[in-house]
Amino acid sequence: MEFIPQKLVFALTGLLMAGLIIAERPASALAAGEFAWQSISFDGGVDPILSGSIAGPIDGTPVPATQMSQLENTGLDFHLRWSSQLAPHLGLRFSVGYASFSPSLGFHGFSALPLTVGATVPLFDPRATQEPVIPYLAVDLGPSFNSLPANQGNVGSVSFTVDAGAGLLVPLSPTFSIYGEVLPTMIQGPVSANDPQTRTDVSSSVMWTLPVLLGITYNFKIPQSS
Repeated sequence: MEFIPQKLVFALTGLLMAGLIIAERPASALAAGEFAWQSISFDGGVDPILSGSIAGPIDGTPVPATQMSQLENTGLDFHLRWSSQLAPHLGLRFSVGYASFSPSLGFHGFSALPLTVGATVPLFDPRATQEPVIPYLAVDLGPSFNSLPANQGNVGSVSFTVDAGAGLLVPLSPTFSIYGEVLPTMIQGPVSANDPQTRTDVSSSVMWTLPVLLGITYNFKIPQSS
């Protein structure tokens, strides 16, 4: 099993604590810009696999193909996100995701549970703009808890994941918005296990996927109610 490097854990922990401190600052400290807008979002969509190689035996049987895209069908991807608008062109978000891929070639189904901290960069201030559509950039990073079941255990790993892409936000009212995102995603070494007793010695390279997501957002603590 591949664990997250210690330096990465410290970096993620520091970023998480900094985000929480900023998000919990009292309204008086943010009076100049009233950046207290927070939201809860849910999204989902398709998640095709772009690349990622795999090699080695699982339970004594060699994997039937060398590419993850040959062994797993296009997946489904979901996220629950909490976010806070910290500045006109900067938002912070924390996400819990779940991606599930159904098996092909009689292989095994693969799933991933990423826990990420990220940022969004809207091109217009979403609190004040009259634009019907707000384009933005997004990036997220954190650990991914990956699972690929075998007959004698799990050959998934705990690894690092990062995504970076763009989205479009469509405000429906001060409270509700809908959005779409395209987030090219990297999962580092999603499959890794070495167990001589079960005759398993399998590993995978970096896996790239392309989630295309649609979601809905509920806004609270918006400036009008601060």
